[in-house]
Amino acid sequence: MADETVPKPPVQWKEGESGPLHASVLFMDLVSSSDFASVMGLKDYADYVSAFHDLCIRQTRFFFKTFSKTEHVDYNVELVGDELVVFLHTESPPNDVYLLICLAVTLKCGWLGCPLNTERLFSGLSSTGLAAGINSGLVWARRTAKGFTKCGFAINAGKRIESASREGDRYQVFVSDPAFKQINRRIRNLLFGPRRITPMKGVVVPLGVHELAECFMNVGKRLEPELLQGFVRLGRQALQRNTFDLWVHTCWQVYQASVAGDRISDEALSLCEHVLNIDPTNPAALYHAGQGMVERKDLETARLYYEDLTRHWPKFSDGWLELARTCRSLGLKEDARCSILQARRRGIPEEEFSGAAPDSQQVT
Repeated sequence: MADETVPKPPVQWKEGESGPLHASVLFMDLVSSSDFASVMGLKDYADYVSAFHDLCIRQTRFFFKTFSKTEHVDYNVELVGDELVVFLHTESPPNDVYLLICLAVTLKCGWLGCPLNTERLFSGLSSTGLAAGINSGLVWARRTAKGFTKCGFAINAGKRIESASREGDRYQVFVSDPAFKQINRRIRNLLFGPRRITPMKGVVVPLGVHELAECFMNVGKRLEPELLQGFVRLGRQALQRNTFDLWVHTCWQVYQASVAGDRISDEALSLCEHVLNIDPTNPAALYHAGQGMVERKDLETARLYYEDLTRHWPKFSDGWLELARTCRSLGLKEDARCSILQARRRGIPEEEFSGAAPDSQQVT
């Protein structure tokens, strides 16, 4: 019998063997699917769910092929009704959680550009969305010829977290306490909201969750090419229809900056200013507006954007780094030094301080 406290790496399991397995799980579902089912005909709703299935199959295959994961050993994908379930169980649980968050964001981007949402947006309606819950923990598994069969509370909790994620007001991607602890200070391009306790049906023990508040990942590298084209085509229009679906703005901004040689175009800067009228604390808008002002040699205004960014999002290490660089360019040595220390204690490596430290000296 396997030791229940020491899970083995998946590649070491033999067929028929059972024991504990550390797994990260993503549950993703169509938001308001029951409402649609109640007003759509049988065939129309079947086509709606089929479009979701097609998206999930295409994007998960592309995503995991990009990261060279082995299906059934490192991960497996299940589609049940209008729900996607993805298990990821490699030797690196922190990376598993990060990849599932990235996958959830790319699926949201891909779904935005699907034909159904294209039709809705051109009709003046809002797009339909996806919500996700991510959990990480031990499950009881059995190795089979086709992968692993799994059961355990970590799976049940993941489903409940997905149900609770519809209450989110940013990405509607909820990460459980166990999953959050795997990554919280490790990942620089993700920001999370405060911890919350959300009532979950069937879960006796209170379970804390964190909503993904911002994701600076470049979807251009992780989204299947045709799905990427659909997202880029519909992204700007979706922002005009869905005033508060501001996750679209972030994904669009990061991608546009990447194709523009890491520069902020006039269109992108104008969109940042528009978003800040809606949400003055929006981290992506503040960050990219600051970058745009630096590129246009308006360092005083850039400093104001970065100060707002670090005040509202003090855990965002790259915000402190950019503030340090701007203060140095303005000759504000003490402010630059303070910002560097803030960036350092939030994980920025020493080699990135080049050009930020006052007089290019190492801060000690």
